[in-house]
Amino acid sequence: MYKKRFYRTKTYNVDLVTFNVRYFESNLQVYAQTDLREIALEYLRNIHTQVSVYCKNHPEFEKSLSPVKIKRKAPEIIKRMHKAAKQADVGPMATVAGAIAQAVGEKLLIHSREVIIENGGDIFIAVTKPRIIGIFAGIGNVYNQLVINIEPEQTPCGICTSSGKFGHSLSLGQSCATIIISKSSTLADGYATHFGNIVNTPLDIDFALKSARRKKDIKGIIIITNTKMAAYGNFTFDIHF
Repeated sequence: MYKKRFYRTKTYNVDLVTFNVRYFESNLQVYAQTDLREIALEYLRNIHTQVSVYCKNHPEFEKSLSPVKIKRKAPEIIKRMHKAAKQADVGPMATVAGAIAQAVGEKLLIHSREVIIENGGDIFIAVTKPRIIGIFAGIGNVYNQLVINIEPEQTPCGICTSSGKFGHSLSLGQSCATIIISKSSTLADGYATHFGNIVNTPLDIDFALKSARRKKDIKGIIIITNTKMAAYGNFTFDIHF
């Protein structure tokens, strides 16, 4: 069932064309230099079908909360998800939203030099000028005023979020938002779940940050609870009212 994603009403990159594409449970908000909705939908259908068919034939891939083996001739997106799940030590489907955003985004870069795709809080971004990405940590959270500054040389990259307070994805933790920045949206999604699972109280934040700093493929991490925020990485914030 479709649920209105009201956080999408906060749009910052207004010089880009914005459009939405949906296919079954996938719901992508896309920013590009031109209206590419028909092309984006075609790519989304194809990628979504690959994942759905593989999950139907290999239900353990869909249901497991830890990495699983895959078939050698699995589709490329399944191989990406499998690799990211192993690196982040999570189930393969913990990477699916980021994987779909990345796969569609890479295809759209053929047609547009700038592409931002948001898929339920998981983002693929490739840009040629500085951009800002908003933070949503639940209704009324004071840290919603923050935006992440992204420089062109940092992209393409993924910015993915896990929350134990809202959203449709499974999180075993209690953070309002655990946000990961990585060169891969697929991997960022997996790591967001992994570190989101760790944080149950503000006391867990320091441990999560120290663990994330040891991962060379994590470029940044932000952890937000009701009362505390902590961050590490090569990025900056601004306040945007």
